[in-house]
Amino acid sequence: MKKITFLFILFFIAKLTLFAENYERVLTERASIESAFSINPDMLEYAQDLEYARQRVREAYSLYFPVVGFNLNLSRFNNSKPMIISEQNYQVPIYLPGGKKDLYHSTKLSVWQSLYAGGITRTTNKLAHVNLNKVKNEENIIKSKIINNIKTIFNECLYHKALISFYDMKSKIANNTLLKNKKDVETLRYNQELLRLLNAIGLDLNTITSISGNLTPKIKKIDLEKCFLLAYQFKPEFKATQEQQTLDDLMLNLLTMQRYPNISVGAAQEWLGDKIVGDDANWYCTVNLNIPLFDGGAVFARIKQGQIKHRESIIKRAKLENDIKLAIAQTFLEYSFFRQQAINAKLLEKNGKYNESDIELIRDLNRSYYNLELAVGVELDSY
Repeated sequence: MKKITFLFILFFIAKLTLFAENYERVLTERASIESAFSINPDMLEYAQDLEYARQRVREAYSLYFPVVGFNLNLSRFNNSKPMIISEQNYQVPIYLPGGKKDLYHSTKLSVWQSLYAGGITRTTNKLAHVNLNKVKNEENIIKSKIINNIKTIFNECLYHKALISFYDMKSKIANNTLLKNKKDVETLRYNQELLRLLNAIGLDLNTITSISGNLTPKIKKIDLEKCFLLAYQFKPEFKATQEQQTLDDLMLNLLTMQRYPNISVGAAQEWLGDKIVGDDANWYCTVNLNIPLFDGGAVFARIKQGQIKHRESIIKRAKLENDIKLAIAQTFLEYSFFRQQAINAKLLEKNGKYNESDIELIRDLNRSYYNLELAVGVELDSY
C-alpha cells in the first residue's frame, strides 16, 4: 500500500512539473514592466551599486568616531643589550630590554580622536550622501529606459499580432496564398519580438508566453512647452547634472582643505614585562597639531586639476541639456506628424476595424509617442 502511495505521489509531482513547463504565461504591457523592475539584469546590477553607495556613506560617517587600537606582542629572545624591533609587520616599534630574558610581553591600548581636519570629515560625509542620491537618481534613468524598451517592443508585438489577425481573416475569405504567406512572415516576426520582450523583462527565453491587448492609437494633445517643463521637472538626466555639479564642488573643496591644519588627541595605556598585563605600566595623553607647509606644490596642482575638471563638467552639462532639448523637439515633431495623420485617417472612429495601412500608421504613431516619453522622461499618460 505504501509503495502504491509513493508511486502515486511521484506521478502527481511529474504531472505538476510537466504542467509548469508547458504553462503559458500571458503578458500585458504593465505586467511586463513590473516584472522587469524585479528581475531585469540592469535593475539587479543597480541594486549592487546602491548598496555600494550606502556602504560608502557608512564609511564616511565612521570618520566622526575615535580610532581604538589594541596591540599585543610576545617576544622570546636572548640579548645582552637592549633591542628595538621595527619591522614592517609591527604597527609600533617594540623595545626589548637587556638582561637575557626568555619571554617579554608588550600590550598597548590606544584611542585617537580627530578634533579638526579643516572640514575634510564633514565634506567627505556630504560627498558620500550626494553620491548616494546620485545613485538613487540613476534608478529612475534605468527604469525610464526599461519602460521605453518594453513599451516599444510590446507595440511591435501588438503590431504583428494585428497583421496576423488581419491576414488570417482576409485569407479565409479570399483563399489567397499570398495573404497566407504574409501571415507566416508576420508570425515569424511576432515570435522574434516575443523573444526580445522576454529578454527585456529578464525571463527565460524558453518561457511559453503570449501577449494580451490590442493595437490602439495613442492620440494625445501635447504642447511642446509642456514637454520642456516636464523634462526640467522630472527627467532624471537633468537631476543627474545638478547632482554632478554638487559633487564637483565638494571635490574641489576637499582638495582645497588639504592646506588646512589637522588637530587630534590621543591616549594610550601600555604594559611591559613578563606578564600580558603587569604592574609595570606606562600611559600618555597627547594633543597633535599638524600644519602642512610645503609639499613641492602638489596641493596647488591638485586644486588646479579640480578646477579644470569642474569647468569641464559645466561644459558637459550644458551640452547634455542642449541634447535633451533637441531630442524632445525632434520626437515632438515626429509625434505631431503621425498624430495629424491619424486624425486625418479618423482612426478613433473605426473602433478597431483597421486595414493594413491603418495598422502600419498606428505602429508608427505609438512608437513616436514612446520616443517622446523617453525624451521627456515621464509617462505622458499621467499628465
